[in-house]
Amino acid sequence: MTFEELWNILEREVPNKINRHDGLNFFIKNRAKFEGWFKVELCDILSRHTNNITPEKDRIDIVFDDWALELKTSNTNYRYEDVENKTRPVTKNVTSIIKDIVDLRNNENYKNKAVVFIIFPLSKTTKDWDKHISKIKNELQELKEKEFSFKGGTNAMLYCGLV
Repeated sequence: MTFEELWNILEREVPNKINRHDGLNFFIKNRAKFEGWFKVELCDILSRHTNNITPEKDRIDIVFDDWALELKTSNTNYRYEDVENKTRPVTKNVTSIIKDIVDLRNNENYKNKAVVFIIFPLSKTTKDWDKHISKIKNELQELKEKEFSFKGGTNAMLYCGLV
């Protein structure tokens, strides 16, 4: 599978899964992360395209075929209607994503490596987000993005970066 093929699957299927799930609205409204759920659902999505999937292999979230994927669901502190205002350190979440990129880059056991992450609440027009995403983008060969909404209407961004 190429990076482009992986992205086509993710951009088509991840927002659809998320948008059908009522339970995620409780996480989003409270700015709670849902990485474990995301890992399970991504394995389900990938299972329709390959049957060689191993979660938590070599301290990597998902390994399949010749791919290693690290996943993150990262909350922001940007104000958003119907989402509880909380102080969430965006910079710590960005640093964590960059650490995953560096760890993957240094891992020579896999031919293809990518980070897949959801940032919420967030839209493409959110002020000040550009400075954060540019730090991540500088660590990658390529970065794809798609804006989508949770079932309750809260916006988020899905990213996939080729390491």
